[in-house]
Amino acid sequence: MAERNDAPLCGGVSAELQGADLEQAVELLNTSLAKVAATGDKPSFKVVKVKSVTSQVVAGRLYHYKLQLAQGDDIKESYVKIWTQPWLPENSINITIKCEGDDNVIESTF
Repeated sequence: MAERNDAPLCGGVSAELQGADLEQAVELLNTSLAKVAATGDKPSFKVVKVKSVTSQVVAGRLYHYKLQLAQGDDIKESYVKIWTQPWLPENSINITIKCEGDDNVIESTF
């Protein structure tokens, strides 16, 4: 019988984040959304409710968020991906935002 190993698998998607890992991922989300809004040429979003967050070890870390985002008074089910590469001096974070019912995908790197 094979041993069970709960260590993260490189390239594998984690179980839903919890505790301090979840708090850190939500903080990264809020900071990234604020930077997107600060560009002035992209919409401003506010997190209404985080439904789930997973992460994946790639060349850096890729976070997958399933959540509700508000744009003004409009609340939409949304999917956000944030890819971090903290060793890069510039452009170390890439965010992709997709809202249900909206054909546009918002992408920004900073």
